[in-house]
Amino acid sequence: MPRIMLPKLFLCLALPFFLVSLGNCTQISAEEKKATHYERGMAYFNDEKYQEALIEFKNIIQLDPKDANAYHQVALIQMKIGGLPALQAAFGALSKAVEIDPTIQDAQLKLGELYLLSQKPKEAKKHADIVLTSSPQDPKGHLLRGRSLIIEKEFEKGILELKKSLELDPDNEQIYIDLAQAFFALKKPQEANGILEQGFKRNNTSIKLILAKGDLLLSQGKQAEAEVLFQRALELDADNDVLYAKLGKYYLATQKWKQAEEVYQKFAKQKPKSETPQILLGEFYTFLGGGEKALEHFQKAEALNSTSIPARNALINFYLDNRKWDDAEKIISVANQKTPKDSFVRVFQGRLLLGKGKADEAIPLFQKVIKDDPNQAMAHQYLGVAFATKKDIAQALQSLNDAVKLAPQDRGIRKALSLVRLAEGSYSLAIEEAQMAIRLNPRDVQAVHLLGQAYLRQKDISKAKKVYEAIVKQIPQDPVAHYQLGLIDRQDKKYDEAITHFEEALTRNPNLAQALGQIASIRVSRGEAKQARERVQKHIDGNPDNPFLYNLLGGLWMKANQADKAETAFKKSLELNDQLQVSYMNLAELYRRTKRTAQAVKEYEKLLEKNPKAASAHMILGMIAEQRKEVEAAQLHYRKTLAIEPKFSPAANNLAWLISEHGGNLDEALTFAENARVQQRDNPHIADTLGWIYYKKKAYLKAISLLEEAAEKLPENPEVLYHLGMTQFKNGDRLKGKKTLEAAFQLSPSFPGAEDARATLEML
Repeated sequence: MPRIMLPKLFLCLALPFFLVSLGNCTQISAEEKKATHYERGMAYFNDEKYQEALIEFKNIIQLDPKDANAYHQVALIQMKIGGLPALQAAFGALSKAVEIDPTIQDAQLKLGELYLLSQKPKEAKKHADIVLTSSPQDPKGHLLRGRSLIIEKEFEKGILELKKSLELDPDNEQIYIDLAQAFFALKKPQEANGILEQGFKRNNTSIKLILAKGDLLLSQGKQAEAEVLFQRALELDADNDVLYAKLGKYYLATQKWKQAEEVYQKFAKQKPKSETPQILLGEFYTFLGGGEKALEHFQKAEALNSTSIPARNALINFYLDNRKWDDAEKIISVANQKTPKDSFVRVFQGRLLLGKGKADEAIPLFQKVIKDDPNQAMAHQYLGVAFATKKDIAQALQSLNDAVKLAPQDRGIRKALSLVRLAEGSYSLAIEEAQMAIRLNPRDVQAVHLLGQAYLRQKDISKAKKVYEAIVKQIPQDPVAHYQLGLIDRQDKKYDEAITHFEEALTRNPNLAQALGQIASIRVSRGEAKQARERVQKHIDGNPDNPFLYNLLGGLWMKANQADKAETAFKKSLELNDQLQVSYMNLAELYRRTKRTAQAVKEYEKLLEKNPKAASAHMILGMIAEQRKEVEAAQLHYRKTLAIEPKFSPAANNLAWLISEHGGNLDEALTFAENARVQQRDNPHIADTLGWIYYKKKAYLKAISLLEEAAEKLPENPEVLYHLGMTQFKNGDRLKGKKTLEAAFQLSPSFPGAEDARATLEML
């Protein structure tokens, strides 16, 4: 067969044509790829496989960065995924979509809705106006505009927009609900009820309308009618998780504990493989104060679905609330690897740092979370708590008030505010916040204790007594309430009743050494020193590992001039807890009284020869040197103690005191005192040292909260009362200062600072 020969001209013309065709084939191929990704993406989206769908639409954007529809679809997927990071991504995708193609009305509307969520109604209204300009009869555009106006308190204009939306789309249940809420805000409950009835005429089985009507009745105080509607909603849709939560929450709000538990248990039976009812049961038992039961359900929720973020967060929150730092840290570490940008995980990290006494590390972490997510109420709350631990009352109040604006019904925030108000000395405000927390949960024992403390600080003893009596009536096993009632009875000189309460407190908490100390103190004041020692020894026999009990026994033997027995008890106390500063102080005082300081020094120097890293030996040598007025030697031993044990709080505290009292650098003293405070936050001696240093630095507000704490725990220490009285005087509260200084002199006519106190009283 002969070869066909083409003319040269044809070849020249054909080649460019071939190249053009090849280019067209490449273009078609890209469009085909986009179409394939789109088809797959929609299939995944419809099957609720959102992560897979997201990848497909991102592939389209990679092929064509100007594809507005792909950005729109990415946003819709992110909104389905939910959570703050996903919503932020959705906002970015929607913004890009409308920038490329402003005619995508759904993107405009969705972007407006996100602006509403961010409490930016003006921006939302702009997007509604864009839609209505091109489509004046768009019901969703009028709905968005109406909602925006109502948030701006333009109720009448907003209602007109919502009515227009309803005319155009009478089957949209949300419009009836929004209108009802607007009328209720205008204090027009009849109109609110009427618009909901109008909605029921179109659909009398609408769950959304039934719940809205129930909420309306509830806000009008019609609890029984609301309950019927919430129950009806659950009957209509027994598979709806939200309805179980709604009815349970109603029962909690109306203090119907049994019914609430039954609803959650029914939910758990209905969905035995779902973590959601287990989380609700855990939260319910937490609400009632049942820690073990709550933990059981939180752990079960996490076991049912190990990928559930709500289950994980609930369990972490429980561990942190109950100071189970190691358990919390394990889960937080894993969560941080999986979702390092999750704001809740970062807040949990901050709370863990706070629990470990690392407020300086926690504060910038909370601040970063707030910068990324200004509406994170928990971040504001714990930032306030962190500032409070640093005694920065002003910053603490600012952060907690920000938290209240975001979550006014959060009792944790209210309790934190009450604590800070107590520290500030604003007892009436502390009472208000505690009462608010109690209204939110009448069974919150911690809130009730705060109320009692506030009344005590306000010197309203009768109200404080009623609070603690109420706790004992409801929760007889509460040791702190019995202890506080014992203190009140002792103050009223009802010694037998006081002892009864202290004994009950010890029965409930055998390690509550303060209660045993009060019993012993009353016995000694009655001339029953032997019975006091016998009572303490009996308690030690049943609780041989409590160092505070041996310290108490040592003090009783010291009063009885039984030096050997006192020394044995103090040494046993330090053997069990070598951080117990009060035992070091008592042991050093014992050596001073018995004039055995030289002997003691030789013994501890021998010990250091054998073991140069014996921090306790340096500690006691430092205290002996301090008692001998050998300031430089004392400081040297305390510094050596800290070189061996940097977190040895008694040495840090004593060194801070010596530096501040003997013309040293106050900033250095402050650093040592703050380090001691981190290690032993509840130690009143450290609170006194730190408070007195703040006094010398003229930071009187910070000083007062610390010195009040010290005085409350050391009410019979005249030097502590002197420190507090002087600080109150310098802070401008002359009357309180006068009373406190007089109280110091009632305890002792001579104490370190007594001359200064007398001069101040004469001036007052």
